Amino acid sequence: MKMGILMLIASLTVLFAKKPEEVVENYLDKLKIGTPVEYKNLKIYPLEISVAGEMKDFTTLDEAMDKGWLKIKEIGSGNVNQVEIKNNGDEPVFILTGEMIVGAKQDRMLKSDVLLPPNSGWIKVEVYCVEHGRWIEVSKEFKSSRLLVPNTVRQRAKLSESQTEVWAEVSRTQNELGIVSGTGTVRANYENEKVQKVVDDYTRKFRNIPKLSKSTIGVVVTSGDRIICLDLFASNSLLNKLWTKLVKSYAMDAIGSTRSSVTKEQVAEFLALIDGAKLVSVGTPGLGDLLSINADAGKGSVLVYEETVVHLDFFPDEDNFKEKDSGLRLDFRRDQRIER
Repeated sequence: MKMGILMLIASLTVLFAKKPEEVVENYLDKLKIGTPVEYKNLKIYPLEISVAGEMKDFTTLDEAMDKGWLKIKEIGSGNVNQVEIKNNGDEPVFILTGEMIVGAKQDRMLKSDVLLPPNSGWIKVEVYCVEHGRWIEVSKEFKSSRLLVPNTVRQRAKLSESQTEVWAEVSRTQNELGIVSGTGTVRANYENEKVQKVVDDYTRKFRNIPKLSKSTIGVVVTSGDRIICLDLFASNSLLNKLWTKLVKSYAMDAIGSTRSSVTKEQVAEFLALIDGAKLVSVGTPGLGDLLSINADAGKGSVLVYEETVVHLDFFPDEDNFKEKDSGLRLDFRRDQRIER
């Protein structure tokens, strides 16, 4: 009798569980645009969730590394676009797309968000190389760099899904910044003394954004006349833990740019475009459902786990995200997000 009741409850849970697409739609419906914070060439719009409720937190890559939970290694003699990761911890571990792991035969960035199961065993995870000029082992295992790749590298990886394009973007950023790296590692962008000073300055000025409100769970980042990216998380806590990495990544876009002219109305239009985007399940080696976000305006992805959006990102395709060029009619369904 008891077993029958348990089976019935399990069946009902599956029957009434929300589809990942519904979870994403409900999540976007609850967003509100906060008052922007601006410094020099960056203007960042905080995004708040109108009904915070009980928001989930997750252990991050750096936290798991500090606890000794994670092992990351090359596959066999090495595979440029895959590594193996093992989580020996008792909790899931979230690794953000674009986070850099360094060492082994060459530095890499995670291609997609991944939520590693507890006590996972070895899992193959897709990566991009961000150090074109090295294929020599310097360590048996990878470690976290405690950095994200520059935002434009994340953007190019998402839009192109091409290793060649990722290498080209790393090279372009280094040429633009006047950086010389013997192995072409993107880490050199952050290690340059002049660049480091500028990036640290931006980091200090924006450090309090996650502390604005417990309901702040993401940002729309702008520079010049461009929206450069959107990042949304499961909770204020998860945003806060990843915030320093994110700001440093955004700051790289601000170097050489101009003051932002992007308005709240334009941010609302941008969010409306994402809300109407096509979501396609692409599979993940970890927990949850990973979906690609495809729109005329750009591309992104969203990781959903237990009816929670763990992370959603979106990067405009600047060739298409121009109303006057594309003829795209912007949808104003989300004007209610703008707080006046």
